[in-house]
Amino acid sequence: MATAVLIVIGIVIVGAELVAIAVLTVHDGEYISAKTRFQRRTNAFVTDLIGTRSECRYIDTLYPHPYLGFVHHGNPPCGLTVNNIGLFGPDFPFARRTDRYVVLVTGGSVASQLAEPFGGQGPYLERLLNEQYQSPTGMPFLVLDGGDGAWKQPQQLILFAMYVDAVDAVVTLDGFNEANYIGSPHRFEYPAANFQSANPLATQSFPDLLVRYMVGRAEGVIVANPMLSRSHAAFALISSLDNVLRSRAASKPKQTTSIDSIFALPAEWSSADRTEWAIRQYEKYVRAMNAIGRDNGVRAAHFIQPVPGIGKPLTEDERRGAGGINEYKEKYRWMADRLLALRHQGIEVFSLLDVFEGHAERLYADDIHLIRNPDGSSPGYRMMSERMARDLGAAWKLKPRTR
Repeated sequence: MATAVLIVIGIVIVGAELVAIAVLTVHDGEYISAKTRFQRRTNAFVTDLIGTRSECRYIDTLYPHPYLGFVHHGNPPCGLTVNNIGLFGPDFPFARRTDRYVVLVTGGSVASQLAEPFGGQGPYLERLLNEQYQSPTGMPFLVLDGGDGAWKQPQQLILFAMYVDAVDAVVTLDGFNEANYIGSPHRFEYPAANFQSANPLATQSFPDLLVRYMVGRAEGVIVANPMLSRSHAAFALISSLDNVLRSRAASKPKQTTSIDSIFALPAEWSSADRTEWAIRQYEKYVRAMNAIGRDNGVRAAHFIQPVPGIGKPLTEDERRGAGGINEYKEKYRWMADRLLALRHQGIEVFSLLDVFEGHAERLYADDIHLIRNPDGSSPGYRMMSERMARDLGAAWKLKPRTR
């Protein structure tokens, strides 16, 4: 009897797996392994942070911040190695240092990865600046990592305003996250989903929060299991539960006060109206950072980050992971041109859109992040840092080191 029950259970499991494979393959038009499907539910920045810890998800590392929206924590069991403000790299000082020339690099996850120390040394940008230039004070350069996943303006402005009296210079590296909100029906400042993850009661009730927590934990266990992480049926189950929860949240009566209502733009505005308004907000925050820096004797420079859709011949792997290139390409170029026009106002803005021209090798890990090796090294981030160091040297009139 027991054997017969086990046989029936086995047949059901195999049948469910075959049905899931068939349905998913027909839906996507190609066969994609379950392990790849689970990986595609995240990105390179998230994977780098949480690794393969089965009990932890990215949202389990987030910590609410009253002014920056969200940072990370170092609390067990899912805490990360963070500094004194919940970001990565060296601690932020409370006053300007006399033994270092401190450069704050701020932006989203790409800025965070570029400015993250590795190999027991500083990030590429810090190393290159120290190798090639003397700082204005004669002290060694120190790069602070002031970026985080999904950050966008005005988070960079807020961070800089909080710590302007503790740094000597600020460098922004952004554009990709901001571009997603140009033309949006919401204000340019609409918070990233990470804000809602760190502050779940802003959008969810206690019962919904409990259910989402349980589904998230289940996914963590599945992804960490050698057998279940290869199961299409397990992937289909998790995806279906996630879709049901999202649909349930969307179908609830509209709240009088919500994230959407707080950041809504006038309903009568056209797409052109929203686009023009958003780019002016972006320009406003860049100008504001420059003004704050000028008033506090802090140098400022702004870099438009590269994207897979512009300036690089893509490999097949890069093309598969690049996302909807054609959906943002022209808007991104237009946005870059508008920001570069701020140079006429004496603001140092630089484009990195051509930094990978002529490089046919794979550099991108997904739709925006660059490949990083297990030791933290990265050909792509090194190329970006080389260009940035050269531009900063010229813009800030840094004295070259003699060879």
